[in-house]
Amino acid sequence: MKKLIAILMVLFVSLGLIAGCGGSVDSGDEPTASQGGANEGALSKDDVVFVNNGESVYTIVRPENGEFGEDVLASELFKNMRSALGIKLKNTDDTGDGTDKYEILIGPTNRPESKQAIKYMVSVGRGRYNDYIICSIGKKIVINAHTAEALQSACEYFCQNYLKGTTVTGGIEYICAPEGEYSDITINGTHISKFTIIRPHLNSSYLQHLETEKVIEDIKSVTGYKLYLLDDEYTEPDDYEIIIGNCDRDGVETTDDTDKFSILIKGNKVYLNGGSPHATGMAVSEFGKLLKKGSVTDADSVTGSYKSAIASYDKKTTYTPTWYDTFDGDVLDTSKWRLMDKGEFGRDGQNGKRSLMSDDPEYVYQKDGKFYINAQEKEDAYYGGCILNDNIMVFRYGYVEMSALCPDGPGFWSLIYFYQPDDSNAGPFTGANQGYYRPEIDLNECFGNGRMTYFNCHAHVNVKGKLAGKEHISFDNSPYKNDRIYHCPDGKTFSDNFHTYGLIWDETQMTMVADGKVHFKYEFSTEYDIDAFVETYLCMKIGFSVARENNNLDINQVTEEQWENSSTMIVDYVYLYQFDDSIQDIIYLK
Repeated sequence: MKKLIAILMVLFVSLGLIAGCGGSVDSGDEPTASQGGANEGALSKDDVVFVNNGESVYTIVRPENGEFGEDVLASELFKNMRSALGIKLKNTDDTGDGTDKYEILIGPTNRPESKQAIKYMVSVGRGRYNDYIICSIGKKIVINAHTAEALQSACEYFCQNYLKGTTVTGGIEYICAPEGEYSDITINGTHISKFTIIRPHLNSSYLQHLETEKVIEDIKSVTGYKLYLLDDEYTEPDDYEIIIGNCDRDGVETTDDTDKFSILIKGNKVYLNGGSPHATGMAVSEFGKLLKKGSVTDADSVTGSYKSAIASYDKKTTYTPTWYDTFDGDVLDTSKWRLMDKGEFGRDGQNGKRSLMSDDPEYVYQKDGKFYINAQEKEDAYYGGCILNDNIMVFRYGYVEMSALCPDGPGFWSLIYFYQPDDSNAGPFTGANQGYYRPEIDLNECFGNGRMTYFNCHAHVNVKGKLAGKEHISFDNSPYKNDRIYHCPDGKTFSDNFHTYGLIWDETQMTMVADGKVHFKYEFSTEYDIDAFVETYLCMKIGFSVARENNNLDINQVTEEQWENSSTMIVDYVYLYQFDDSIQDIIYLK
């Protein structure tokens, strides 16, 4: 963002806009424009009056967390209006209520007029990626675009052409559509620009998000239009939608077959789904291939096999599943996991009891395609559970994704994490550079408060490190200690719905993914990063510990409702995806 702001400042200076922008645009550079057109009542034809009794009528409003450098653009617009019209005006973000107020909206603010302007631009046959619109809607002047570059051009044009006097007669309507070499794509005869892509708000896969972004970029490069990618929960059903995964939409068909994917084209709706994260990703990718024909219809609908389709992809750059468990059947697969028994990880518990991991089916069990760890309090102890594969397999790099419902209540401690199985400096568990630290990566550690989970990495000091005077390193006391927290969306808890949690790990970085979106990224740079997390091998552990004495979580604060409704950890699936590139690796220990 700092780099973008610097570029915008240079451009403003070079165009002379800081000193004032009352001049006209050179006719040779004047863009194609729609002025008037099929208004359909969307825009206002009332005169735009900037000044009343020497005071500014309008307030400049920008997005609170803008991504296009809107704060710089708003500041420069403020300076230009003061210079051109001799007025001072407020410059604020969109957190306040803008109802029935005169405002100049810069970029995609939360005001409905910002989105309305973009929809109008599309409705009159414009709205490609580099297009922009300047218009008046009611009491708002809207300056909006799809990109930072186009938005800056829009602000420049507004300053140069609409600040020549205190009034613009007949309202404002200007759409810039630079010429370019574009081709059309249609779905059952409807242009692709009419469509919106819909994804699940929660519990969606990063793999389908990766493929969706590729398709969006391909559409943009061919047609010039960048489709909106929106969450189902916050988007009312529209007439033209490309629906990905198990969205909350009529017509979505689900399957339990992890190999199956489907592309269903039905009128102005497209449904892309599969029985696993990678199968859904394949549906998206294969649909992108269909679009390259330029025209698709209902007849292009297809049901396919992931295993067959993946054969044509480059596995060196495509994530494919190398290890996974979908917890089918009623018995834990001991070729993939082992259950921890109560003597292995027992700790002092609260209220004079022990805190134990149990292998008793009363507390840990598998049914209906899911694995359960059920917290309970008994006379002798508090019971939780844990599964791990430290004696079965270790892996180096890749993408791990888990779908789970986590407990919520003080004294409940749940997580999936990855760690080095032993403390040796030899064998497959450690890298060539490792000497002082043992690695641990915590993906979704929940300390009783089900409204937030933590991403963490620990460089634990081994025997050699202790002799060398090394100290334990983690995110707990780092500049990232707040950034790595993932807060449950919508003010809910992680026990209300299933969510996906993902780790991307390679030789340069580790990234936390939550509900299909990148949440936190950390690039390796320090000595202990290289020592602990590069060229090392890790195993997996999923655990739920109850009422441990040493974690400052008071089990006595758990309510009866929490014991009844949110004291169980439920895991739907765990997948490990890797590139077949001789760098990412998996070793089976038995």
